[in-house]
Amino acid sequence: MKERIKLKRPGMDIGDSWELDARFDLDPFDLYGRHHEVEAAEARLVVTKLAEGLHLDLEVTCRIGTTCDRTLAPTDVTLSFGDSEFLSGPNDPELYVKDWELDVAGYAREAIPAELPMQVFCPGTKPVTPEPEGDEIDPRWRGLGDLFASGF
Repeated sequence: MKERIKLKRPGMDIGDSWELDARFDLDPFDLYGRHHEVEAAEARLVVTKLAEGLHLDLEVTCRIGTTCDRTLAPTDVTLSFGDSEFLSGPNDPELYVKDWELDVAGYAREAIPAELPMQVFCPGTKPVTPEPEGDEIDPRWRGLGDLFASGF
């Protein structure tokens, strides 16, 4: 895919929209002490021309290869994130828009660290829960049980 997607199209009237599905590549990265490989990245883009600018609906889906925090086995995580924004001018650094061109890879590269969970577990692994200690109350505190309506 091209590095940038042109958002303005010649001949578009107010209310006209167009859609684009695109695949793009992202470099591997390290985060939370682990190495992550972006195995697949896709974007779905809907652009609508408005009287004062453009409305942009962007949804990005990425499949990221990483390791399980419990077993250290390789596993995949699928992330889906996006934005729905009004662009009143040709530049929006938050969305990586410059001169009405969208850098989808730049947007995804910045958004992935916020979307990726800090702990990743393989499918089928069960969370470790502590054994219940029971409801036994220290005998020194039993005298306070009469102070509360619900008991102690």
